[in-house]
Amino acid sequence: MAIDWLISGLTALVILVASVVHGIAGFGFAQVSMGLLPLFRSPTSASIIFTVAAVVSNGRVWWSVRDAFDWRKWIVPMAGLVVGMPLGIYVFQQFNRAQMRAAIGVVLVIAVIVVGAMRQIDAVTDWIDRKGYRPGRLTGATAGLFAGILGGAVAVPGPPMIVYGAFMAAGGFWSDKEMKAVFTAFFGTLMLYRFGSLTYTGSVEMPLLIETAIALPMVFLGAWIGVWIFDNISERLFGWLVLVLLTVNAFVLLSTSLPKL
Repeated sequence: MAIDWLISGLTALVILVASVVHGIAGFGFAQVSMGLLPLFRSPTSASIIFTVAAVVSNGRVWWSVRDAFDWRKWIVPMAGLVVGMPLGIYVFQQFNRAQMRAAIGVVLVIAVIVVGAMRQIDAVTDWIDRKGYRPGRLTGATAGLFAGILGGAVAVPGPPMIVYGAFMAAGGFWSDKEMKAVFTAFFGTLMLYRFGSLTYTGSVEMPLLIETAIALPMVFLGAWIGVWIFDNISERLFGWLVLVLLTVNAFVLLSTSLPKL
């Protein structure tokens, strides 16, 4: 597999944009990366490059909130991840290019709906107060299971954990900082697990690792730009704009892949 330096440059640019969005809106690294990369390169190679970038990105953010990390809150969804990830990797290996693009498009639509709904968190808080519901370990493990399946299959594991984490925060079970620490530890571990599994199955090739190394500095540059922009624009407005663009991106992936299925 030879390196196409134009594709490598575009890949680094997408990782930069994804990191900027993540730095501003607090979400979107997976959605932007896996929404744009399959438009100009194979979804399989895109997911491998994104996987390593996601490990670095989540590790960087986790370090900033490490004092709020509680391994007991992290281990519950991890129990589901251990089961879900191999299932997702198996599904990943069965997809052809068109199926992979369509699957990513569907998951992006789900992610947009979930993130949009969670931005109306007051309704969730009111429901929790009325019901007096306390989620058990099975809830967290189930979220980890489905996140592992989605993460292994299409490298976009967010929706199940976003719902779980937002629910835990809205109910007062986690602080916002604890949620951020658990999320970044979980997603970082998930992507590290995914990378190890794909390496073991022979999916990771040296040219992809070189392209990844080229793209990694964009994670840090994008984060710095994102934080700077965050201080000068409305986060809420930008967040909704990102959701609209992700929706358009998802339907582009679907419209270009469904005729080939």
